[in-house]
Order: sequence, then C-alpha cells, then structure tokens
Amino acid sequence: MTEQYIGMSIAVIVVTASIVLAGIIIGVGRAFGYRRLENFGVEELVQSVINAAVIGGIASVIALISSISASVVTEKCGIGDAPAQLSCMLTGVQSALFSLFQESIKALDILGYYQSLVLDFTAFSIQPFANLSSISNVLASQVFMMQLLTILIGLNIHMLEFVTQNALALLFPIGLVLRTFFISRKAGGFIIALAIGLYLFYPSFILIFPNPEYELLNATVRLENFTNNSLYATIPVIDLNSNYAIAGKLDMMSGRCGASTSGTNITNSSCAAYASNYTANMANLSADFTGDLTMISQSNSGAISKTLLYSAIAPLLSLLVTLVFVKEAGELLGSEIGISTFSAI
Repeated sequence: MTEQYIGMSIAVIVVTASIVLAGIIIGVGRAFGYRRLENFGVEELVQSVINAAVIGGIASVIALISSISASVVTEKCGIGDAPAQLSCMLTGVQSALFSLFQESIKALDILGYYQSLVLDFTAFSIQPFANLSSISNVLASQVFMMQLLTILIGLNIHMLEFVTQNALALLFPIGLVLRTFFISRKAGGFIIALAIGLYLFYPSFILIFPNPEYELLNATVRLENFTNNSLYATIPVIDLNSNYAIAGKLDMMSGRCGASTSGTNITNSSCAAYASNYTANMANLSADFTGDLTMISQSNSGAISKTLLYSAIAPLLSLLVTLVFVKEAGELLGSEIGISTFSAI
C-alpha cells in the first residue's frame, strides 16, 4: 500500500542506501580501529532502521492518523476525516454567506431608490428618506465584510485541499527522507511534525467552534422577507404622476395605515386611494420600514460576527496550536533516537 503515496518509493531507496552506508561506516571504523567512527555508524544504522520501520508501517501510521482525526470531530459533515469534514462545513458556510450577500445587495438597491427619492413642490422640495443614508452605510459595510469573509473562507478551503492531498502523501515521505541523513535530520523531523499538525490539529481545533451556517440562514430569511415584501417594492415610473401614489406609499411603508389593506382600518385619504390598487395577495402584509431595517442590521451583524469567528479567529488560534505542536514534536522527531536515548530511558 505504501506505493500509493507520492515519494514513498524514493524514501525506500534512500533508507536502503543509508543502511548500506551505515554498514560500510561500521566496517571501516572496526577495520581501522576508529571507535568514534564505528559508534557513528551504529547510530546511523539505528536511525535508518527506525526510518525503515516507519516506512514499512506507513499505511498503518496514515490510517491511524486519519482515524484519530475523524474521531476527535464531534460535529459531522459527510464522511471523511477532519480536513474533509471542515472543508465540507466551510463550503456550506460559504454558500449561506453568498445567499446573505445577494439579499443584502437587493436591500441596498431598495434603500438606494427611496434614499434618493425627492418630492418637488415647486416652492420647496423634500427628501423623505434622506436619513436612510446611515442604515445604508451600515449595510454597505456589512456587504464589504461579507465579501472579505468569502475570500477568507475560500482561502481556508484551498488550504484544506492542499493539506488533504499533500500532508500525508507528500510532506510525510519528504520528512522521512530528510530525517534519514544526519545533516537534515532536524529538518526532516520538522516536516514530519508539520504534516501531522496540519492534517490532525489544524482542522480539528477549528471544528470545536460553533458553525455559523444556521445564523446566516436565519439572517437571509429575514432579508428575503424584507426584499420580497410588496409594500416595500419600488414605485413604477408610470404611477409617479398619480396624486396619491407617493403619499399613500409612504403612509403604507410607515405603518400609519394599519396592517389591513381592506379599507376598514384606513381613514387617511391617501391610504384609501393607495389601498384601492392592492391585490388580494397583499391583503395580509404589514409594514414597518425603519423597524425592519433595524432588525435586518442586527441579524446581519450577529451572523457576520459568528462567521468572522469561524473563518478568521478560529483558524488563527488553530494555527498557533499547530505551530506549538510542530515545534515540540519537530524537536523530538529531529533528535537522535538511538542507543543513547534508550540507555537514558
């Protein structure tokens, strides 16, 4: 099974050559009476045998690491180990975030229309929704943050793809090859620890944090209710000349006309005139334009904050944990695990 992994055949050749070379060094040292040279050959032989044993059981080692990686994950997403599950969950979060991004753009389009609406009465003019610029700026900043989070999530997904494809199949064998040689032993131990850390610790630690997909979907539903509300639909150009088109629209959006459009609760003439154009499917709609915008901004903020935690803060903390593991494990794997080590134990 070891031949399935890239670089494993090279590792086998290098380790075999190192065993032969260590045997030659031992023979030369014994033939010429160089005790230090002979001991050096024995130590290198032990290191080569250890590497050979690791290569011989590489399939079992990789299966063990994958099993541990899958078992430490409490929240499952499909079938697979921690990198595959995290990639699956991040893909779901990215999809939910994009849906929220789309609905936010629609809401900004509606806000832009009403915010720029100016009523000219010749002697004076008014801009009823001029103060919407504040909430429009809030939504615009949230849209920018969503785009940034989408980039961060995409970066994490690509990194996980690299880890899944190369951590155990490429980096691990390269680390074994470098660990075979005396000069590059520390570098080899570091690369082996890096492969294990990226494959096991990095994704598993991120999966401890709560998945923000549920909050994103809730915020998207709230936005959809806003953008699909017929009471907030922009006024057709052909109706702008109607006496009560804009007045009735503003009264309806503010909620002053009541929730019912049947006319029974409507006393304002502009509301009554505007209500006469309602269709049956709009009869049960209610409106609170500024109140709905406030709730939208709050739900977006909550969803974005949890997504930021999952896609930026959690990876940074996980990276710190992984680096600590790589440092400690790299020093251990890069040390001389030989006769002297076992004698000390």
